[in-house]
Amino acid sequence: MNEEIIQLIDTMDGRQKYDAMCKAFFRYREAIAPILKEVVAEFKDCTNDEIIALIDADSISLSDTVSDLPLRIKDAGTEMTSPTDKTIYYDCRFKAKNPKLSNEMICIMLHINFEVHNDYNVRYPITKRGTYYVAREISSQLGILTETTDYNRLEKAYSIWVCNENIPEKLQNTVTRYHFLKEDLIGYTDEPIENYDLMEVVIIRRGNKTADCDIFKYLNAVFASDKENIQKYIDMDRNPQIREEVDKMSGMGQTIYDRGIEKGIEQGIMQGIIKMGHDLNLSDSEIIKQLQAQLGTSLQKAQEYLDKFGGQTG
Repeated sequence: MNEEIIQLIDTMDGRQKYDAMCKAFFRYREAIAPILKEVVAEFKDCTNDEIIALIDADSISLSDTVSDLPLRIKDAGTEMTSPTDKTIYYDCRFKAKNPKLSNEMICIMLHINFEVHNDYNVRYPITKRGTYYVAREISSQLGILTETTDYNRLEKAYSIWVCNENIPEKLQNTVTRYHFLKEDLIGYTDEPIENYDLMEVVIIRRGNKTADCDIFKYLNAVFASDKENIQKYIDMDRNPQIREEVDKMSGMGQTIYDRGIEKGIEQGIMQGIIKMGHDLNLSDSEIIKQLQAQLGTSLQKAQEYLDKFGGQTG
């Protein structure tokens, strides 16, 4: 794993570390290829190995900044800044050759932003945020607009989101594509689709149960650190780093699970003591003494427990 990621992860709590490890996992071309094959139309007829070869490895970066001015060419970066717009922090951002348009003489790229978004229930529609991301990606390709700006340089931008939690049941296990379509209002025009369908947002919404399709089987295997099922989509033996990342995710996931169980047991004990105290008509001060005695905690912490759980035991 990149040294900058390691330093960042070291400052996080358990769940944050696990989330960061999952996001770091998808910075490997092998890890992202099975998803691109399922949701990016340009890669539909490609094998995973062909997709891996099409991804520009040099464009996958963890620290560089891309600004609307000036234009950055080679390194895609994971952060985009502009003098007038807010900074965008990407989970993963890279470029890949468009197999439908590239040839030996010319190489047309796809600009792809991939996000792991845990909470689907946020104060704004994910689609709007994704649209903003691809709009900024398009803008960043040209830098400062002048009379000589060459709009032929614009290349298609994708924003792909994997949403994991708080997804309404009717939306679980769905994948939705949002993109430009042409509508002739009068007459018919034969305009090449690559001239206008330049921005695309894809929302992948996981469910509580695994749907019987490859993209959800693969994603659920990744987030469960299930090496046996991940191996069905990625040859981890070809890249030992992939297996190491899965091992780290598995260990951190188990640690989070164990701590959750311990926390749940401790909370249950606290609530039991408080409920018993209420049943026996004990005063708050007597219940606090019981909490201190049973849990070996301080007076302040016992008071916090009573304040937090005292109203949940009725």
